[in-house]
Amino acid sequence: MEKIKEELSLLSVSLEFKRPDTKHSILYVADPICAWCYGFSPIFEKIREKYSDKIEFTLVLGGLKYGPEVENFTEDVTEKLKYLWKEVERVSKRSFHYDILKNRNLKYDSEPGSRAVITAQRINPSLSFAFLEKLLESFHSKGKDPNSFETYAEIASELSIPLDEFKELYYREETLLETRNDFNYGYILGVTGFPCLVFSDGLDRGILTKGYSSFEEVDALLGDYFRSIGQY
Repeated sequence: MEKIKEELSLLSVSLEFKRPDTKHSILYVADPICAWCYGFSPIFEKIREKYSDKIEFTLVLGGLKYGPEVENFTEDVTEKLKYLWKEVERVSKRSFHYDILKNRNLKYDSEPGSRAVITAQRINPSLSFAFLEKLLESFHSKGKDPNSFETYAEIASELSIPLDEFKELYYREETLLETRNDFNYGYILGVTGFPCLVFSDGLDRGILTKGYSSFEEVDALLGDYFRSIGQY
């Protein structure tokens, strides 16, 4: 934490005479089957709300499990998930629907859900964060199948997204390719864990936080940075 503060402080000094006029940005790298992303989601919303006048926020889908890394809901896999969920529940105070871990027909797969978020984002970019949050909740707290199109259709309806348009776009090959491009972009950014906030001042970019952080921790980092450049 101290190292990040030092880096942001040094960055503000080095850019003192060449700071761009463009808005600062944060790339939020998250995944719809990531329990820590579910725990962090309310905190991220508070950060977005507080810094909306200073920072442009963009969603990048992480790709926690896809391709050869996809796992079936075997007893071993779900026991590990159960342990993980209890830890996230303890730290974040968000509740989980543990009964879904008994469903051996499910897969631990990021791609279908991420594809659904990309679909919603293409139809209405302003709904990307809301769709992700509802998908995280539907799996972790409501026990919905995270790989089912019916789950996505239900969320689309809640957000007033036209279902015919959503379905047609979801099944396009280009939507799948765009989803995988998001996964690759996360790796290019150096992201190795979720959730992750990647901060840019318009000239340089670096990882601000990786993994679960409290609102106070993220707020302190951003607050110190903006105070150091006279924008707080």
